[in-house]
Amino acid sequence: MINFLDSLAKLNVNRNGTTISLHKPLLLLLLISEVKKGNENRFAYTDIEPRLKRLLQNFGLKNTKTFNPHLPFIHLASDDNLWTIEGPRIAASGSKPANRSDIKDAFGYLSTDFFEFLQNSSNTTAAISGLLIKYWTEAYHADILSELGLDDITAQSALTSVEKSKRSKAFVDHVMDAYERKCAICHQSIRLGDALIGIDACHVRPIQHNGDDNITNGIALCKIHHWALDRGAIALTNDLTLQVSSKLNGHKTDDYFFQFDGKEIFTPRNASFHLHELNTSYHRKYIFAG
Repeated sequence: MINFLDSLAKLNVNRNGTTISLHKPLLLLLLISEVKKGNENRFAYTDIEPRLKRLLQNFGLKNTKTFNPHLPFIHLASDDNLWTIEGPRIAASGSKPANRSDIKDAFGYLSTDFFEFLQNSSNTTAAISGLLIKYWTEAYHADILSELGLDDITAQSALTSVEKSKRSKAFVDHVMDAYERKCAICHQSIRLGDALIGIDACHVRPIQHNGDDNITNGIALCKIHHWALDRGAIALTNDLTLQVSSKLNGHKTDDYFFQFDGKEIFTPRNASFHLHELNTSYHRKYIFAG
């Protein structure tokens, strides 16, 4: 029997060492959410396009102003056992790469076995959870689920239904020691007795984006600034000053963010532990909502 959860974890998402594409995972989340809602296994591209485009705009990489939902609709078929498409212009195009005009009247279908696999609600939840954990940091999960209308799956259940990828304990220990167990932005270092509260060892380039556990990809941040970094509300320049997105707004943003805008963050005493500019540059290009 095909291990579909394994297939979802091994999508061809152009992991070329530079970046990844989130197009196929977002299309799959949309398709699986439709199956979970009881819809039939027949998906018109014209129905999928506007919804997938919105997902790409909100949860895809931040390095482009052009979104092409027809590409994952076409190229997901290259992943065995998951998806097929059909339409008159698809059949006529032969070996010529298909474009949007070729599929505007096309339909896609999940494989029969995959569709049957998803009829089991626990399999559906596991598939959704696995995609979320594999391709997005935790800060995105609740918003993606809300956008898909999956109100019966909470962010917490999505995180616990599939085993989380475990961070290297050495990474956490080294980062916390290097940053003296305080937030590099606001310097928070609150303890309950001897227990440190609300400080995380964070990856600047996420593990989901081919980031590593090297200390030069790590920074200690409080929960608020950790979330903001993961969602692209803040970024770091190569000379390690803070950038705050102009899109950030709301109560207390001056207190928590804008008062630190343009200021140097706290850095480890050992310069070899400072964030590498390849990681800060990647985050600004692909994650920062600047």
